[in-house]
Amino acid sequence: MVIYEGIFFDKETVELIHSLEKEPLSKPCNEIHCTFKFRPTKEEIFNDIVGKEIEVTLTGYASDGQNSGFQLQLPEDIQKYYINYDEKDHTKLKTPHITASLEEGAIPMNTKDLDFKPLPKKYKIKGKFGFWISLGYNRGGYISYRKYFVK
Repeated sequence: MVIYEGIFFDKETVELIHSLEKEPLSKPCNEIHCTFKFRPTKEEIFNDIVGKEIEVTLTGYASDGQNSGFQLQLPEDIQKYYINYDEKDHTKLKTPHITASLEEGAIPMNTKDLDFKPLPKKYKIKGKFGFWISLGYNRGGYISYRKYFVK
């Protein structure tokens, strides 16, 4: 089952992201990604771009002592796939972002609520569009860059 879909970043890019953090927190995120949709429906699974390398731009940074993350600018041709709507206002898209680090007990999805400030320099980074696939309750999961078909 697809839990979420989005852009996932490789180890080198994750290291770069951590090096840019002004206020790194105690729990660095090693599986950094930008969620495009949490629990997508069959119609929201974007097999047409799965595995595609996508260049995004880091444009802002924020940390509130619980969550530390970066605001992203998505390429125009990819924006139509970003359907990560706010839980409280289903007409408003969340700010495209990545969570870089957390404090113990912090919730990664709260990174969207940070007050991002522009970075002095913008950074272009590349990732791949994929799916986080669950193996079942308390069994973990994995990233897939292969087409996913719902029965």
